[in-house]
Amino acid sequence: MDRPADMPRKKSQEADLRHGYGKTFWSCFGGSFVAHLAVVALFPHFQADAYDKSEPVIIQIEDIPETRQERRPPPPPRPVVPIASDSDDIPEDATIMETDLDFGLDDLAPPPPLEELYQVEMEEEEEEIVEIWRVEKQPDPKKEVVPVYPEIARKAGITGTVQVEVLVNKQGLVEAIGRVIGNEVFHEAAKKAAAQWTFSPAIQNDKPVKVWVMLPFRFQLN
Repeated sequence: MDRPADMPRKKSQEADLRHGYGKTFWSCFGGSFVAHLAVVALFPHFQADAYDKSEPVIIQIEDIPETRQERRPPPPPRPVVPIASDSDDIPEDATIMETDLDFGLDDLAPPPPLEELYQVEMEEEEEEIVEIWRVEKQPDPKKEVVPVYPEIARKAGITGTVQVEVLVNKQGLVEAIGRVIGNEVFHEAAKKAAAQWTFSPAIQNDKPVKVWVMLPFRFQLN
């Protein structure tokens, strides 16, 4: 059922906080008063001890002079030591004060100009050996030489594969022999054959370069 609009609204006593203000105030005041009386009854006399500082503290400030750096005096000159000589033309009190050394450097040729040094460095850089995997074009064999079968290995019936590492220069020729992997019986025959191989040179940055190449040789009896 709806309540009429003109009916006055009333607050219930349970929800009205002002209804219990007086009771709460006087109960708190009474408890505080009883607590103060209990403190006075327990401690009737109170006397605070004052801190008496009879001895004065004296602070002394020392006057520290300003430090300064003093340079040590130069060492005294070394005493002159006479040098014995078998020559009668040199007086006994003669001493050597200065010694002029001639290393013969006046006849040496002057150092080469910087342009020549730079040219030599460029030539050394051009002679640098490049890794085989870095070249744009690997060397292609043009002449292959078959190694001679060693007579000792043939009689013993020994077969195997030998790998020879060769340094191919800019002209495609074998410049040096490196590692040899395999049975030692075939090493000399494989190296002699590898030294006779020719290649088309390796190319890096449109220029021929030196590279190490591994050549396999198979020794097999027919």
